[in-house]
Amino acid sequence: MKFKNLLLGVRAPLIVAGAVAVATLVPHAKALIVEGGSYPATVCPGALSGGVQRISLPAERIATRLVAAKSEKLTVQKSSVIVGGSAPTFVSGNPGSALAFESVTGTSTADAACEVGGIDQWFIGGSAGVTSQSVLQIINSGLSDSMLQIFPYNSKVALAPIAVTVKANSAQNIALSSIAPGDEAVALHLVTESGRVSSFLLDHRRAGLKDLGASFVTPVAEPATVSYISGILPSSSKVASTMRFLVPGNIDANVHLSIFSGGGTFTPVGFDSVTIAHQKVVDLPLPLVALSGAYGIQITSDQPLFASTLTRTSGSGADFAWAGQLTPLSNFSLNLAGARALFFFMGKSVSLHVNWVDAKGKSKSALIVGGSSASWRPVGALRGVTFKVLGKEAIYGGAIVANADGGINYLPLLANQLISRAQAPVADLRTLTRH
Repeated sequence: MKFKNLLLGVRAPLIVAGAVAVATLVPHAKALIVEGGSYPATVCPGALSGGVQRISLPAERIATRLVAAKSEKLTVQKSSVIVGGSAPTFVSGNPGSALAFESVTGTSTADAACEVGGIDQWFIGGSAGVTSQSVLQIINSGLSDSMLQIFPYNSKVALAPIAVTVKANSAQNIALSSIAPGDEAVALHLVTESGRVSSFLLDHRRAGLKDLGASFVTPVAEPATVSYISGILPSSSKVASTMRFLVPGNIDANVHLSIFSGGGTFTPVGFDSVTIAHQKVVDLPLPLVALSGAYGIQITSDQPLFASTLTRTSGSGADFAWAGQLTPLSNFSLNLAGARALFFFMGKSVSLHVNWVDAKGKSKSALIVGGSSASWRPVGALRGVTFKVLGKEAIYGGAIVANADGGINYLPLLANQLISRAQAPVADLRTLTRH
């Protein structure tokens, strides 16, 4: 903005005097600005569906507590990897991203980035069909009751909203089959009306005694006309992927898909121009395309929409994983706690620097550069990893993670500790004034 027309010489002394008066009479103003520059706390899900959980913190000496009605005490952790329980874990603010690694069975594993939460959370994934063991966990880490609305969608229509109240410093688990009974294709929109809420959706499926897999569905804040999904396992005779779409508006969307891979960019057959009906969940299988490695997807639409990718593996150790829309990669760090990973990045131009610590504690670094995409597969297991974005072009990143429990896991590279992701309902003082 141009201020020279506003700040005239005669008014300048008055403005300065006014600023001094405000600073003197309202001493909390400075404190508010300082607090806004701090890192917000994040919340990790509890061990859901009978699973066993580990939580990897970005570093040691980070304070955590369980989100439970009886305790609000923070404990400084001596280790960067802690054991999670049935209750969610509150992680104090820090410049890194905490991760939750959950093992439901020997082959069904699920990884999730711990979340700040927000007013709007959309989950484009999951099933409430006959095989569903899926759970939606709503966490209130605040000190007062929280109220929210759940707006479910299935393959036919938008369903009636469901009102939920979660007590202070507690969590509530809701079976997905109770929200949309019998529906195989489900999407959820959670709107927080009051309180500090973080939500997680674990999609877990079982047929009799056979476990079919598990995966967390990453929440998304808003629809977009251009979206990116990165780090997808290439298709084969034992690997198949499906796209899921939801157009929340009142107009059908015309959608175009582009595949980004090491061999270039192309459009899969049947996805040059696809009409997606509005306000219902649409699943479309991706064609079998021979690719040598991981790939990413760009979704372009004439209407804002949500999109995700479900990848299934068959044979012994069958599992599945959900990958969702990404926000641009920022400088951040995480701890993979001894997992192996293949990273894939996409954008107009990929350029970033990475530092990491291997399983033996040795520090290493690399420069990742590419055209519209680039992949990086470090040798061996990883501990701490730090990404630094070079250049001004937006980069989108995802990882295929293989932890000690096996299974297929997609991990979005999202800097959840950034202030821009910390959203909370804003109280308007005008509501206290009679008009």
